[in-house]
Amino acid sequence: MVEIKPTEEIEPQILSLRVINFNDFAIVDRFDGTPFRFDTNMPKDVPIDAAHHIFGWFPPFTDKDGERREVDPEIMRAHCQRRFGWNTPKLVESGAADEFFKRLQFRPIMYRMVPMLMDEEEEKTEVPNRAPKTNKMMAAADEAQSREDGRKRP
Repeated sequence: MVEIKPTEEIEPQILSLRVINFNDFAIVDRFDGTPFRFDTNMPKDVPIDAAHHIFGWFPPFTDKDGERREVDPEIMRAHCQRRFGWNTPKLVESGAADEFFKRLQFRPIMYRMVPMLMDEEEEKTEVPNRAPKTNKMMAAADEAQSREDGRKRP
């Protein structure tokens, strides 16, 4: 049996953002030539580049000065309102623009990708030759072939 050993502890990585639109209308947008449609009550996984472009969302990170950077929900709200046309005076005054944004749910999809090493001895072990699997049809064909071979011999 192959023993799998982790090489080191690796931080979980965020590779996509799951968006659920709880509004009564679909949201349609585009990033890098790819259309994205966020139907009502349907989860949609979005790559992080598209999530940043469409919703102003980015995964938390530590900058070169060691400062932790996280997305500001107020900046995301303003970004979405501008992008989707919810920043009209009528929608802002009535509070509908804020309600539209509150009905969007964002959940990062996290993965832990860990490189694995395999035991070198097990890696070199060859698989023994196995007898081929046979079924009734193959057995009948083999039997017929052996009878045919027997007839040809004088």
